Amino acid sequence: MEENTPMAKYAPLASFLRRQKRAEVDLTFRDIERIVGGILPKAAAVDGWWRADPSGPVMPQHIAFADAGFVAEPKTRAETVHFVRLDAARSFSDAEEAEDGSRTS
Repeated sequence: MEENTPMAKYAPLASFLRRQKRAEVDLTFRDIERIVGGILPKAAAVDGWWRADPSGPVMPQHIAFADAGFVAEPKTRAETVHFVRLDAARSFSDAEEAEDGSRTS
């Protein structure tokens, strides 16, 4: 019964993010709860729950965001999450690096 696995809980969020045309998507915690059909854990009130830590364990929600091609930028005090498409995040950081490089030349 795959529906009971932690990854399955966040699969609807991954599907929702995949369908988005925009490079950035803002969702409230309540929006996310509606999408996944359940209540977020209390740990979602901490930034670290949303951000993947390369040295930490791989969490189901991180897999869902990454699978959809997004990273999460939480604003836990406001109970919102800003999702950024990985391509857009890379393009932005590449542009910043290029701009920084042109300043030093």
